[in-house]
Amino acid sequence: MKALEKLFELRRSLASYEREMGFDKLSEVEKSVLEFVMHSKDANITRITKDEYFYKYSLSTIKRAVGVLLNKEIILATQSSLDKRSMILTYNQQH
Repeated sequence: MKALEKLFELRRSLASYEREMGFDKLSEVEKSVLEFVMHSKDANITRITKDEYFYKYSLSTIKRAVGVLLNKEIILATQSSLDKRSMILTYNQQH
């Protein structure tokens, strides 16, 4: 039971931080994609879909989440200098 209590406290703390940062209106997958982008160098849709955490989500769900974050200007997409087909996703520091 102690582990479940700790888990709930972590969820409560996470919800509080998300409210403070203004991310509480995002869906769970949008928050997860945002966190991946913030903590990954050279994040792109392919890298997101290949991460084991995102195996439960379809490619279209990931693309939709990225689209929402781009539209809200929470993240930015820049063409990769190594692969012109790839767009590198980064957190928008101005947000």
